[in-house]
Amino acid sequence: MKTSNLKTSYYVKSDFPQVFSGSMSKLEKTVEAEYMDMLRNSCHREKITKAKLFLKAKYSSNTQLRKKAADFSTESCQLLEQLPGQGRSEAEKQFRDFYQDWE
Repeated sequence: MKTSNLKTSYYVKSDFPQVFSGSMSKLEKTVEAEYMDMLRNSCHREKITKAKLFLKAKYSSNTQLRKKAADFSTESCQLLEQLPGQGRSEAEKQFRDFYQDWE
């Protein structure tokens, strides 16, 4: 199944429509909130990893490590940015601008 707002996939048992008696909109909001929390947490971890790589590259003057840091994927952050109403915050813009100088 997919939520109606963000089209987030979630899975239920085959008899779910017959046994579920709650509010579908509340369920979908919960699914979407948990999905966005998971993306935020993953994004945060990806940013920390990328920052650590940049710092190691900076202090070791390792150009290969700098390239690895520049190429390090922050896929969760990109997915989060694509969600409606989830534009980049000012802090995220500053983070990106700060590390852009090293690329």
